[in-house]
Amino acid sequence: MGLFSRIKDWITAKDIEEYEDYEYGRDNDYFDDGYMKADIPEVEMIDRSEVDMSSKHLRQRYVKNLCDLMAECTDEIESASKEYKYVTDYLRDCEIIDQIPDDSGSRLIRAAENVIRIMDKSQIHTTKLGRISETKYNQMLNIAPEMPRALEELREHEDYREIVRDDLKKLEGEKVSRQFMRSDARVKELSCRNIAVITIFATAFVMIILLLMKFMFEMNVMPGFIIAAALGSITLALSFSSFVNARSIEKHLTSQLNQIIGKQNTIKIKYVNIQNLITYEYGKYHVNSSEELSYVWGLYETEKAERELIRRMSHELDAAEEEFKRELLNINVNFPTLWLHQAEAVADKREMVELRHELVARRQGLRKRIAYNTDNREAAKQEVQDLVMKYPNYANEILDIVGSYE
Repeated sequence: MGLFSRIKDWITAKDIEEYEDYEYGRDNDYFDDGYMKADIPEVEMIDRSEVDMSSKHLRQRYVKNLCDLMAECTDEIESASKEYKYVTDYLRDCEIIDQIPDDSGSRLIRAAENVIRIMDKSQIHTTKLGRISETKYNQMLNIAPEMPRALEELREHEDYREIVRDDLKKLEGEKVSRQFMRSDARVKELSCRNIAVITIFATAFVMIILLLMKFMFEMNVMPGFIIAAALGSITLALSFSSFVNARSIEKHLTSQLNQIIGKQNTIKIKYVNIQNLITYEYGKYHVNSSEELSYVWGLYETEKAERELIRRMSHELDAAEEEFKRELLNINVNFPTLWLHQAEAVADKREMVELRHELVARRQGLRKRIAYNTDNREAAKQEVQDLVMKYPNYANEILDIVGSYE
């Protein structure tokens, strides 16, 4: 079944992972920051014992809820895996640059230093620069190919997160309401049962008294028997009717609760995924909101326009960058154009370490997203497989539903 096997081998750089484990450590405090954390609500699986598997409607709805969870998780795994490969290739470039021979390394470093020197010289001739820090400028420069689409997507993600959060709150309110109503129905069932028991014992007690009066005092107790039997029967009938009604209400409320929980689980997955995606994007763009990204991007565009004016005055810088790019191509890096804006990292080992830290942190965030969705998808998958084993009569029907999601 394709839905259970669509996840691909998303870890393709074992050497990079070993570097992370050795150099930084998986439990390093560097990763234990707000960027890597998210408020993850636990997925509440429906109690199968409360689902009437003999009901085709309830059975199909239960299986579809599981398939919705698996589909949502699989889509998120594939999306995060693509980004994971990009970050992995970027990290591999860092390894390639660090491991090049000394002679090639010297040429590359000289080319990088030459680019830095010319850029620094160009900055001396401007008086209008400085609206944005060099760090922020380079960060925006790296994401420039994604803008302004990235900004629009981030805004959409934030808006969607609020919608999902509101949906979760509404469903939680509905669930609590149904739980209270079901509790009341159960109390009513117990009350009806107690009334029936009391009625039986009271009727029996009255009849015993009447029998004693008949045999001891030879009294005519037949009217009393009739009245006691009539009252007992009426009370029992009313109690039984109320009990049956309360039981029916309880089952109906249980069915509604299961439906609400199923919706909650799907929405919780959506909330966690969108929250993790937003958290990742905040870290990737080094901002705390789309408003901040918009503001910084505006500063960047102004700064870039002024820098472009300076660049047009300096053919020397263009030549230096071409030389730097040729050296990058000679060592077969994955993103030679991207490294043109990371000359500082090539020339300064400390800058390279910082860049690696950032990329490793992004990989850790992607791993958490993938692991979270993998765990939930496997749990749902196992539940479907268990259903097929436990209910062989419905196996074809269950597999047909799963197949419709392929």
